[in-house]
Amino acid sequence: MLLENLRLHNFKNYKSSSLTFSPNLNFIFGENGNGKTNLLESISMLCYTKSFLQNSENECLKYGEEGFEISGQFKNAADSLNKIKLTYKNDTNEKEIFYDNEKVTAKNEFIGKFPLVVLSPKDTKLTTGSPQERRRNFDLLISQISRVYLRDLRSLNRVLKQKNSLLKSNLVNKRYSKTELRDMIALWNDEIIEYGVKILIRRLDFIEGFRDYLLESFNKIVGSSYIPVINYESDLLEMGLSETPDFDLIRSSFRELLDRKMDFEISRGISMVGPQRDNYVFRMKKDGELFDVRIFASQGEHKTFVVALKLSEFEYINDNLENSNTGKPILLLDDVFSELDKKRIKKISGILTDYNQIFLTTTDYDYLNILRDNFKSNFGAYQIINGEPQFVN
Repeated sequence: MLLENLRLHNFKNYKSSSLTFSPNLNFIFGENGNGKTNLLESISMLCYTKSFLQNSENECLKYGEEGFEISGQFKNAADSLNKIKLTYKNDTNEKEIFYDNEKVTAKNEFIGKFPLVVLSPKDTKLTTGSPQERRRNFDLLISQISRVYLRDLRSLNRVLKQKNSLLKSNLVNKRYSKTELRDMIALWNDEIIEYGVKILIRRLDFIEGFRDYLLESFNKIVGSSYIPVINYESDLLEMGLSETPDFDLIRSSFRELLDRKMDFEISRGISMVGPQRDNYVFRMKKDGELFDVRIFASQGEHKTFVVALKLSEFEYINDNLENSNTGKPILLLDDVFSELDKKRIKKISGILTDYNQIFLTTTDYDYLNILRDNFKSNFGAYQIINGEPQFVN
């Protein structure tokens, strides 16, 4: 998949800009605060239908304007062209997406058509932050290759929202007797089990396949001096289940755990059991010692792990796309070289040629000299000044 061109109108600090891109490396430089990340954010909105920074549409609107528009033309592996347009109107808070001039009504069916992997400074939260950050990251990854997973995930979130609303409201107004409340919760729990079991099994299957990709990416960057380890933590697995249990065994264990925690959930006013509480745990082995990345890794080790993780996501999506005509994912690298020493910067620059179309931002133009050694003339360079892109090749 390639993004051939992009047009922005009233998006953040971009008034009206049009860009045509290289199919290989797009080197985007400029001082902080001029709009480099905004450009990547607009691309993510075309591919994900939302910002990778989790900004609302209102937060993406240029100050004083009534709406914004983003449009881009993509070319897939079969050389078919598709135009995507996203519009937002502030007065109605309405977002619309158009696929070849046809309005997209089922956004579930859109995710994955234009596969994308993003690495940004905020991704340090993947190794330093809460389990929610890691779940969100891998949910998006799996959703790009499995619409079934995305549907199950959204169904689970809908049921959890309704169950939590019931638990929270009853905690305040005590509207239902304990028996009535338990009966209603049991109904929601039936649906949580239905969707939750499928999500858990899909995540465990993902982890099993993803480990090899992560190890390979680490080897490319740091050789064999580090061995990455990724595991999945769940209350269900703590009940004695292995990471490859059967469907019926998970269902029965899930129901047992929900029944056992029901009174606790009622007292807390929130759901305490399910995939929404699970965690991905990152560890590394160095010199024979295994350590928790979140607790013991250095700043450089955190960044190396995240870079390797994102390059692994690229390869995993590429190998597991539902439609082979889609083509390889687009790669957005926001400030990728910060916090890395020169040796690892050169190493990463050397392997980036193995990937698809890349959008790389930095404040340091000198990095282009390192990248040019590998990409030769197969790149485009753009300087961003106050939301105005200038082609500088």
